Amino acid sequence: MRILVAGAGPAGSLVSILLARDGHDVVLADRAQFPRDKACGDVIGPLALAVLERVGVDLGADRHHIGSMWLGFEGREMLMPARPGLGHRGFGLTIPRRDFDDLLYRQALSEGAVARNGVVSGVARLGNRLRARISDQNDEFDVVIGADGANSSVARSMNMTDQGRILLGFALRRHVPGSAKADRVDLLLRNGPAATPGYGWVFDQGDNQLNLGIGIGVGSDRSRAKGARELLDRYQQDLVDRGVVKLGGGHQEMGGWLKMGLVGTRVATDGVYLVGDAAGLVNPLQGEGIAAALVSASLCASVVDRSGPDGAAAYRSAIHEHFGGFLSTGYLAQSIALGHPKVADLAMRSLVRAGSHSERIASAWGMFWNDLTQYSGPQPGSFGAWLALTAGMRLARATRARLSWDD
Repeated sequence: MRILVAGAGPAGSLVSILLARDGHDVVLADRAQFPRDKACGDVIGPLALAVLERVGVDLGADRHHIGSMWLGFEGREMLMPARPGLGHRGFGLTIPRRDFDDLLYRQALSEGAVARNGVVSGVARLGNRLRARISDQNDEFDVVIGADGANSSVARSMNMTDQGRILLGFALRRHVPGSAKADRVDLLLRNGPAATPGYGWVFDQGDNQLNLGIGIGVGSDRSRAKGARELLDRYQQDLVDRGVVKLGGGHQEMGGWLKMGLVGTRVATDGVYLVGDAAGLVNPLQGEGIAAALVSASLCASVVDRSGPDGAAAYRSAIHEHFGGFLSTGYLAQSIALGHPKVADLAMRSLVRAGSHSERIASAWGMFWNDLTQYSGPQPGSFGAWLALTAGMRLARATRARLSWDD
């Protein structure tokens, strides 16, 4: 079976690795020459590490570990504990996306995928096959997998997204020389030009380098991202003023779009499959997408290997079974935060205040927020995380918070 994978980020490279191992003829196309950078927090979380371990991808031992993390809001903070769970070790690693993506890309090529440099566009059905344009050349495939990010041209070509319903975020990050007291995330007040749900982060990368950034939810209105740089400047200065970080001079800045919550996206149709950000699988609560990218790549590879171009219904079912409950809850929370910011502020203020006095509450929120509830096992806070997820799913159903076109 001849397969085109559009986009060589984590999802595209992993699905290429798995399908090439299964003996398929895989073409892996990307507009960039590797290595290349991406806007990201550069954290490979515990679920992502578990997937990589299962498929035999080795990131190397010399990486900065990231575990328990502070969550702050309006001067209060709570420590979200990191503990091993069902099938994961309870910690993550920090690795720049330039290095991480290049490692996966090189492994895909070593497994037998063939690299093509160019932009994939104009995907269309041609009889019982699919035609795609890679830069200036047309080619034919049995299956096309869109791993080309939030602005997926594969999804646009096949009319797989409703642009009026998609839930977008925008992230802006800086690589800055310096040191931090601890890895942390801060929920940001909405004032000034960035009146939208937002959070900031600072993660130690080792070697006196920090990843410092902000993410904001914009719904389907991209103009809401215009205040991002000002918001990041304020956040960075606040960290310095509070003595949380010590920074050197200069930084490398990069921004990027996130498509979150599975909203307004049909993840498979007529031999075309979407994975990762292209499928809209980014966590709506904290913007992490690598774990979902890798899980969706694994699910997609399994379906394509088994069913080829006829597995769209099976893939949609697998995606909704794995991600639907949490993402419907996250979508509802993001919608409330966008439409009723004062309500969201009050809820987060109350949560952080309670979590600052109770490790069990802080632990429950950490599991729920990071979509680890189903992997937590019996430990302090796991019942609270399960209650939060169950309540969120029921409220999403009651309010008919539809996700994709397949609901």
